[in-house]
Amino acid sequence: MAWYRMAAQAWSFRSDSQREVLIRQIAAQLGELQGRWIHLRVTTRPYPVHMWAESFDNNALGRMPDVAGALGWDGFLEGEQRHLMGLSMSDKEVFLGIEVSGRSMVDRWVDAAAPVLGKFAPAAVRAELAALSSEVAHLDELVAGSGLDAVPAAVDDIAWLMHRSCALGLPAPRTLSMVPGSVTRWETEDLAAFTDGVEMYQEPYAPTVKVVGRIRSQTVSRNVAVLSVGLMEGLRIPEVDDPWMQHSDRLPFPVEWSARMYIRRPEEVAGELQRQMGKVRSQIRHYTHDHDLDPPMSLARQADRVLEVEDELTSGLTQLNTRLYGWWRIAVSGKDEAEAISRAQQLLDVYRPKVQIEHPEAQYRYAREFIPGEPLATTAYRRRGSVTWAAAAVPAATASVGDRRGIMIGETCTATRRPVAWDPWLAQEVRRASGLTAVVGGLGSGKSFLTGLIVYKTLRSGARWTVLDPSGPLAELTRLPELAPFSRHINLLRADPGILNPYRVVAEPRPEHFLDEEEPERAWRRERSLAAATRRRLVLDVLTGLLPYDIAKIPHTRIVLLRAVREVGGAADRHPGMVIDVLRRHARDGEEHAGVVADFLEERRELPQAALLFPDTTRDDPWEADRDYRLTVLTMQGMTLPRPGSPRDEWTDGESLAVELLNLASWLTQRTIYDADRNQRKGVALDETHFLSQVPTGKVLIDRLARDSRKFNVRALFASQLAGDLLRVSGFASLVNAVFVGRTDDDEAQSDALRLLKVPTGVGYEQMLGTLSPRPRHDDRPDDTPRQFVFADGHGGVEKIRIDLEGPHLEHVRAALDTNPDASRISVRGVPAAPASAAVRAPDEPAPRSAVPMAKAPRVERFVELAEDLDEDGFDDLDDPDGLLRAPVAHNGNGHGDGNGNGHLPAGAELLDDEELDLLGDLDGDLDGDLDGDLDLDGDDRARASGGSGR
Repeated sequence: MAWYRMAAQAWSFRSDSQREVLIRQIAAQLGELQGRWIHLRVTTRPYPVHMWAESFDNNALGRMPDVAGALGWDGFLEGEQRHLMGLSMSDKEVFLGIEVSGRSMVDRWVDAAAPVLGKFAPAAVRAELAALSSEVAHLDELVAGSGLDAVPAAVDDIAWLMHRSCALGLPAPRTLSMVPGSVTRWETEDLAAFTDGVEMYQEPYAPTVKVVGRIRSQTVSRNVAVLSVGLMEGLRIPEVDDPWMQHSDRLPFPVEWSARMYIRRPEEVAGELQRQMGKVRSQIRHYTHDHDLDPPMSLARQADRVLEVEDELTSGLTQLNTRLYGWWRIAVSGKDEAEAISRAQQLLDVYRPKVQIEHPEAQYRYAREFIPGEPLATTAYRRRGSVTWAAAAVPAATASVGDRRGIMIGETCTATRRPVAWDPWLAQEVRRASGLTAVVGGLGSGKSFLTGLIVYKTLRSGARWTVLDPSGPLAELTRLPELAPFSRHINLLRADPGILNPYRVVAEPRPEHFLDEEEPERAWRRERSLAAATRRRLVLDVLTGLLPYDIAKIPHTRIVLLRAVREVGGAADRHPGMVIDVLRRHARDGEEHAGVVADFLEERRELPQAALLFPDTTRDDPWEADRDYRLTVLTMQGMTLPRPGSPRDEWTDGESLAVELLNLASWLTQRTIYDADRNQRKGVALDETHFLSQVPTGKVLIDRLARDSRKFNVRALFASQLAGDLLRVSGFASLVNAVFVGRTDDDEAQSDALRLLKVPTGVGYEQMLGTLSPRPRHDDRPDDTPRQFVFADGHGGVEKIRIDLEGPHLEHVRAALDTNPDASRISVRGVPAAPASAAVRAPDEPAPRSAVPMAKAPRVERFVELAEDLDEDGFDDLDDPDGLLRAPVAHNGNGHGDGNGNGHLPAGAELLDDEELDLLGDLDGDLDGDLDGDLDLDGDDRARASGGSGR
C-alpha cells in the first residue's frame, strides 16, 4: 500500500457548481484506480498550541516593553495558550492508502528469505520495490491533482497514523516528534513501537472494546464503540445535503473513520448487471405469465436502475460512473462504556433519518480494521455504488481559514470547530497583497469589539496603530495599564485650533520612501505633485461642505472656490483662512459671488468646531513631535453625524460640519503612516467610513490607503454599517484583502456583503447573514454573547467564526471594550464615576499616568506543550483524571526585528512640467454648462476657463 495525506478541502460558502466540480474531480481520480483496494483513514490531531505560540512569539517583532504591575508579554502568551488548550479543538487529518500491486508467490518467498538472500543477492531482495517504482510514481501524479490533492505521507505522518490506529481512542502520544528525521524505512521489528504497550480486550457480546495503554509509565484505558454505515437514502449533495462523512464533524468529540473500498473494473460490473437483470426479468415474468398479475412497482424501479447503470458504464466519461463496493466504519471512545455508548447514540442521531448506522458485535475485530494492513473483520454491511457517490462523502471537507502564526481572533462555528489565527501583515510581507480590510455589520453586530481585539493583540505583538473612533469607546484601550505609557487619546473637538487643517492632514512624501523605484527622484516629485493636488481638492470639498446646501449647489459657487483654491496653491504651509482672503480680494475686483461665499465661510468660521480647520499661527504644529506613540486614538465625542443614507439636502449645518470633520480626521489618521518607517508594521482603523464614501476626497483616501498599504506595510480597517457604501468606491472590491461581515438584516445589504466576501449570491447565503449572533427574544439579561462574523482571510478561506476574547487573562480588556450601557456603573446618583485620567487632552498637553493596580503574574515559561494539559481523545477530557499529561514547560527566545531606510534627493529638486495634475476630472455635470472646458489646478497655478464665465 502507498499512503498519502490528503489536503483539506473548503466546502462552506461555495456555490453548488463549485462543489459539484470538486465531487467530479474526486470521482474521476477514484475511477482511475480500477482494480485496486483503497484504505481511507480519517483521524484528528489536536491543535498544536505550542507550535502556534512559538511561531507567534517569533513573529512578534519590535514588541513594546513590559510595564511593572501590568500584564506582561510572558503572561499574555501563557494566557493565550492555556485558554486555547482549554477549548480542546483539533484538526482533521485524512490519509489514503492505495494498493500498488498484488504480491505474487515469488515475491512472498523472496520476502520470507530476505535475511539469507540479502547476503548473497541483495538486488533480488530489492527487485520488487524496483519493479513498483514506476507504478508508485504514476499514483503520486494521479492523486496530486485537483480533488484529492494528496501528497506522499512522510515518516511522521505514518507514525501518527499508526499510533492513532493501534492505540484507538487513547490520548495522543507525546513521542511522535522523537522519530529521527533521517529515518526513511521501517523494518518489520520496528512496528513493535506502535503495538507494544497497547492491548484490546472485549467481553463476549459487549457493545464496546476496551483499549488499555501506557503513557509515561502509567496505565490509561478507554472504551471504544465501532459502528458501521448501513442503508442510505438517496442524498442530494450538494443541493440539499452536506457531504455525508462531514456530518460527524458536528459532534463535540473526535470521531475516527476507516473505509475499505475496492474500485471495480467495468467487465466485472457488466457481468453482475446481466445477472441482476436476468433475475428481475424472471421475477416479472413469474408475475405476468405464471399468475397473470401486475408486477410490483419496486421490480420496475430495479429494472430501470439496472438499465441506467448499464447505460452509464457504456457511455462516455466512464471514470465518473465506475462502480465500487466498500465498508465504512466509525469509532467513538469514552472514559467508560456508558460514555462510549452515549457518544455512539449521538452519532446515530446525527445521521438519522437518511443514513442508518449499525452497531455490530465482534467489536474487537472491527477495531482492528482501523490499523493499516489488517484484514476486514467481516463482509457484513457492504455498500455498493458509483465512485461519484463515494466522492460525495468529501472526507477532507473542513473549515480552513486564517493562518498559524497570527493573533487568535476566535474559532470557526460551522460543521468543523477549529481555532482561527490571523496575521494582518502576512498579506503584505509574504503574499505581496493589499492590506485593505472591510468590517461590515449593523448596529450591535460587534464591529467595535472586533476592532478593539485586533488592535490590542497586534499592539502586544509589536504593531503601531492609529484609530479614528468618532463615538469614543476604543479610547478605553489607551487607559489599560500595559498600554497607557505608549498610548494617547485625543478628542479632536477639544484639541488645538487648526489640528484638522486640510493642508496639514495630507502627509508630505519623504524621499526615502522611493528608493526602490526605478527613478527615485522622478517618483518622489510625482508623489509631491499628487500630494499638493490632493490638498487643493480636499480644501475645496471641505469648504463646499461648510456652505449651506442651497449655496453649495450653485455651480458658480464651485467656480469661485476653485479659483481661490488654485491661487492659494497646495503647499503644506497653507490654511483655509488664506482661501477666504483670496475670495475677499476677488470680490473687491468685481466678482460679487466670491464675496457671498466668503461671507458664509466667515460665518461658519465662528463656530467652535470649525476652529479646528483654522490654525493658530502662534503655536507649533502638535503633530511635529511625539511620533513614537504605539497607539493613538482620535475621537470626536459630541459630534452628530447624519443618519446613514439620508440625502445631502436634509443635513443640518452641524451634521454637514461633522461629515467634513470626519473626512479630515480620516486623512489625519492616514498621515501617521508616512511619518513612520515604511517597513514597520502599522495599522489604521477608521469607523463610520460609510460617510467617507459620500465625498470625493473620502473615496480618494480609501483608494490611497489600499494602494499604499502593501508598500508601507499597513493594515487598514474600514468599518461600515453597509457593504454597499464601500462597494461604491471604485476598485474597492478588487483591492480589498480581508473581510469581516457581521449580522446584516436588509436584503440588499446582505447581497452587497456577499459580493464583498466574493461569495456566490442567490444560493441561500443571504439569509444566513441574518442569523449571525442570534439575539435572545425572551431574556432580560444583556446580550453579551460573543459575536459571529463571516471571515474571508483574503487567501481563499471563507468561514463563519465566533469572536473570542474570553480568556481570564484578558478580562480587563473585555471590560474596557464593553460598550453596553449599564446604570449600575454610576457610583453617585446622576454623577458618573469617571477616573481623573479620563479627561480629554490635546496632543501637546502632558498626559498624567495612573496605572491600575494589578497583581504581577509570576515568571512562567511561555511555550506550553499541548499534551501537558489536553487529553486529545475528546473535548471534555480536560480534567485529566489520570494525571498523566502534566509536565514542565519549555522555554524559547524572543524574535525582534526592525528595518530603516534612508535616502536623499538633490537639493532644489523641482516638479516636472509633465507631472502637473488635473484634479477636476470629476466635475463633469457639476457646473451645468457654466464651464465648457476644464479648470486646471496644476503646479504653476494656471487656470483656463471657457464659456459663460470670466476670470
